[in-house]
Amino acid sequence: MTAGSRPSEEHRRVRRLEQGWRFHRGDVENGEDPALDDSNWESVEVPHDWSIEGPWDPDNPGDQQQGFAPGGIGWYRRELPDDVDGEPTLRLDGVYRNFDVYVDGEHVGHRPYGYSTVTYDLAEFGVEGGETLAVRVDNDEYPHSRWYTGSGIYRNAHLIETDSVAVTPFGTDVRTTAANGRRAEVQVLTEVENAEDGAVDCALETDIVDADGEIVATAGSEATVDAGEAHEFEQRLSVADPDRWTLDDPTRHFARSVVYRNGEPVDDYVTPFGIRTFEWTSDQGFYLNGEPVTMKGVNLHHDAGCLGAAVPERALERRLETLQEIGCNAIRMSHNPPQPELLDLCDRKGFLVIDESFDKWRHEGADEWFDEWWREDLAAMVDRDRNHPSIVCWSVGNESYDQGDDSMLDDLAMLTEATSEMDPTRPVTYGAAPWGGDTAGMVAQLEDIGEHVDILSCNYQEQWFEAFREAGLDKPIISSEAKPFFLGGEDEDIGFIAENPWFGVADNDFVAGQFIWSGIDYLGESREWPNKGWATGLIDTTGAPKPETGFHESVWSDEPMVQIAAFDPDRDRPAGRPNWSWPAVSEHWTFPGREGSRDFVHLVTFTNAETVELYCNGEWMGERDLADTSDRMIEWYVPYEAGTLRAVAKEDGEVVAEHELETAGEPARVELDADRETIAADGRDLVYVEATVTDDEGVRVPRADDLIRFSASGAGDIVGVDNGDLDSDEPYVAESRSAYHGTCVAVVQADRDGGPLEIAAEADGLDGDSVRLAVGSDD
Repeated sequence: MTAGSRPSEEHRRVRRLEQGWRFHRGDVENGEDPALDDSNWESVEVPHDWSIEGPWDPDNPGDQQQGFAPGGIGWYRRELPDDVDGEPTLRLDGVYRNFDVYVDGEHVGHRPYGYSTVTYDLAEFGVEGGETLAVRVDNDEYPHSRWYTGSGIYRNAHLIETDSVAVTPFGTDVRTTAANGRRAEVQVLTEVENAEDGAVDCALETDIVDADGEIVATAGSEATVDAGEAHEFEQRLSVADPDRWTLDDPTRHFARSVVYRNGEPVDDYVTPFGIRTFEWTSDQGFYLNGEPVTMKGVNLHHDAGCLGAAVPERALERRLETLQEIGCNAIRMSHNPPQPELLDLCDRKGFLVIDESFDKWRHEGADEWFDEWWREDLAAMVDRDRNHPSIVCWSVGNESYDQGDDSMLDDLAMLTEATSEMDPTRPVTYGAAPWGGDTAGMVAQLEDIGEHVDILSCNYQEQWFEAFREAGLDKPIISSEAKPFFLGGEDEDIGFIAENPWFGVADNDFVAGQFIWSGIDYLGESREWPNKGWATGLIDTTGAPKPETGFHESVWSDEPMVQIAAFDPDRDRPAGRPNWSWPAVSEHWTFPGREGSRDFVHLVTFTNAETVELYCNGEWMGERDLADTSDRMIEWYVPYEAGTLRAVAKEDGEVVAEHELETAGEPARVELDADRETIAADGRDLVYVEATVTDDEGVRVPRADDLIRFSASGAGDIVGVDNGDLDSDEPYVAESRSAYHGTCVAVVQADRDGGPLEIAAEADGLDGDSVRLAVGSDD
């Protein structure tokens, strides 16, 4: 068994309800009626986001918050499988938003919040198989969010079939109560429910299984469970010589809970977890398994560029891989519970996570339902996510507009107390905005907020960290949102001080780390039309790191690196908020108009090595020591000559990294590069194919904007195109896209039959290219 696998469940059946859905965009009278003729509805697969299909329009009522994407009302219908066996439960991981569920015309349930995983007991409605399942989604009231949400059943839907005596949905709570290199103590709380008409004598056996599939601890318990009731079993197990979950070696264990009735197994439930301990301290930051860890994190929204809100697991994995390459080790799920696959990936890849329940609480359209639903939505997050070893903190909200008011503090106390009752093993926080007016006002606000939280999560407050300590705010501090480049002023949060907020972490041992806003560009919270989103992240919507990301890699990563970035005032950039922006830098050495003039180009080199040497066309431009810089950005002024620019990083006099840029000629061809050679034939897996406009020597032409036409033949289809330009008015669901800074991507999804897949690209006046890969079976 590999680290990413898990023991199989043998006595319950879990099926994704992916195929067979019919969809209608717009409201339908009696859309829940099983007799309704829906034969002319669109066939779709779930997850599905209809907003990403457009049309994008400045008159759409979602306006800038939704990036001018459409919302509206939609209906989904399909038949449940004919072979339902046992007690059926419907699980919906995310439906945005305000949705109603029906079975054969009977109303099953309603939920206004679009980010909660919800379950419905279909046995209560007599489901035996073949019934019509209908879901009405109402995303037609604004405002309801500050960014793009998508519309529809945008996360997975599952049908779960169990015995009438079974573990409840998300009914296990696995806690590591103590752990070292010799032994770990594990407490497992398991809730078993009885849907029979009479009491049932049952037994629960729990095995702890390691990553190699070996059983390393076992416990057994017995109880009588009354009719229609649930019983919580408490079991304590001891694991010898445990492989603890760490960032470098994120080893998972599994608790397999088997329910017995009359000596026969009737249900089992597998819970992945990690054996690890952690501690937040007020003076030395964060510790994992007794070792100090600085959080080098980013904030992430839930969309994925051209894929919208319906994001396959591979897209999430690719993003985490890119973040890990630049040294990122932590994610703040801003500002809503993420899809569960993302948390699974954080567990498996070794990221620390702050899991967040709400954004503005009573604002952005939530006030009408918040009082009725907040506890259920909070519990939905905690119950679903509490076994993830990556999660080291709960956040109950972010930047309430009435921050500091008595009513807001009452809500904060209510939410944090409830969260601590639901899970006493993790601290609770709230993302505090920098709205105190000045230093004294911010200290006063944090004092009030600090009465109700375990961790002070500070958005854009690095300039006040030392003042917080001097004022006696003796709680752990995390920079929960940090601008990528500029620091705020002494008595204001908005400022253009060119002192990177990272140094508020690096220079203060009591600060646990930072989370950049944002890690990846996202849709919504946009500027003026046609801008579609937030454009000042470290990575663009195609998944490509921007040139300025080299700074963050240089301070986050231990892998030797050097990167050249040229200040480029002519660089085209989408509209973004200035104080969240970097100065315009590019990763190329092509400056038409400066050729032959001996004009200077202003450069920086980012590195984590001792020294950097710079060469232009083989001529030595000098050597600089990183220790001589105050901001870890080594500056150069280089007379421009077309050719090759090379940076050489050295440690103890030895070359440890190099970076080279070459001047591009005229556009000559399109070159394709697929990020994978083989993908699974599961109808979900993806390959990202990057198209680059190059000259005759294969050098990217940095200002090329040719229209690239993609095609896919064989075992897959193009599901989206993107170029990272959030100002573009080109559609995402298409087969062509203009190059931006010389590149664009096509995202291709596998079919379920498998076989060869060929993706081709062409552009007027340029030589085309193609790539082939294999779509194989899903192992």
